[in-house]
Amino acid sequence: MSTQSVEGRRAVAVPRYARIDVIGGALIVLLAVTIWIGARDLDAGALSRIGTGALPKGLAVILFVAGVAILLRGLMQSNEAAERFYIAVRPAAIVVASIVLFGVFIRGGDFGLFSTPQLGLMIVGPLTVFISGNATPEMEVKRLIVLSFGLTAAMLLVFMDLLSVTIPVFPVFIQEPLTLSLGIDTVVRIAYVGYGLLAALLHVIFFGLPEMRRG
Repeated sequence: MSTQSVEGRRAVAVPRYARIDVIGGALIVLLAVTIWIGARDLDAGALSRIGTGALPKGLAVILFVAGVAILLRGLMQSNEAAERFYIAVRPAAIVVASIVLFGVFIRGGDFGLFSTPQLGLMIVGPLTVFISGNATPEMEVKRLIVLSFGLTAAMLLVFMDLLSVTIPVFPVFIQEPLTLSLGIDTVVRIAYVGYGLLAALLHVIFFGLPEMRRG
């Protein structure tokens, strides 16, 4: 997405339906409703025992409130402050591709015309972050690699260890024997500690050592 120049915005009034905040807010609201519908049959649990539906339903509520706020702001903006919505095809395609990759490979499944194996978060997580990060040309590859492993470690820590949300960690042929022999909690902790250490090591190699040499 891109925006018009300030001069262009001042010269031509942007219709409310074409404003970036209006369209963006509406899309966020639509996403929130979709997440809620998909998670409506999941148990949210209680404060003492968080269920599998707590995270998606909580996320849906937060997104809905944020989307409505952005939508209303766009509707009430003056013509001088409003920005026109444009679609940048390449970044949008990259982000959509990363979302599809995550959805079809995290658990795997039969999608009619094709089927996919379960790869788990340890493989799909870094790939999704890396691919989606390439939507912006400002992102350096080295920083993106560090971010890919670091964010995956954070997702495993927060969602699986702290919130107890069930997410496949490894490909199924690796996860089943590891889980049976070590237990799911141990497997998850080894996974996020390992990726966290890997992200820290790569950060030192990519950025710390060159900085020390220059100093």
